[in-house]
Amino acid sequence: MTTQVPPSALLPLNPEQLARLQAATTDLTPTQLAWVSGYFWGVLNQQPAALAATPAPAAEMPGITIISASQTGNARRVAEALRDDLLAAKLNVKLVNAGDYKFKQIASEKLLIVVTSTQGEGEPPEEAVALHKFLFSKKAPKLENTAFAVFSLGDSSYEFFCQSGKDFDSKLAELGGERLLDRVDAD
Repeated sequence: MTTQVPPSALLPLNPEQLARLQAATTDLTPTQLAWVSGYFWGVLNQQPAALAATPAPAAEMPGITIISASQTGNARRVAEALRDDLLAAKLNVKLVNAGDYKFKQIASEKLLIVVTSTQGEGEPPEEAVALHKFLFSKKAPKLENTAFAVFSLGDSSYEFFCQSGKDFDSKLAELGGERLLDRVDAD
């Protein structure tokens, strides 16, 4: 049985723990997997209250950086709503305007979400031009430790619908980033 594993940045297990878990469950049937799931639930619920209240040490959930690239404010409002939802889920989130983002730090990002609009003939918003140029330059770093997602806003009546989002998405992947989700193009 093959189970698709979420991107490593989202797992509460370190790589060694994940490998051991996969090795232990690789040849189990669906019925056996269900039993193992119930077994672990039972183990968790039989622990003394003090132990159950203290989570076992696991890989720390990295912070999420949302870069907002907006021309008219629509992408900014979407990014703010996303930030608010993630904060409500008690996640560590930082929202940054593309024009204020220190793009040389992009290689240190673990979880990156780009919310961008497109203007003119497929160009990024004015505030994102410097970031866009940097990513498409020879100075752009490898993003092998970065997981990313792109939410793109545009107008489908234009020839280059959501082109800015398409550009960011393809370039982040080309630089070695791990795509969390397929790009979303919103009209």
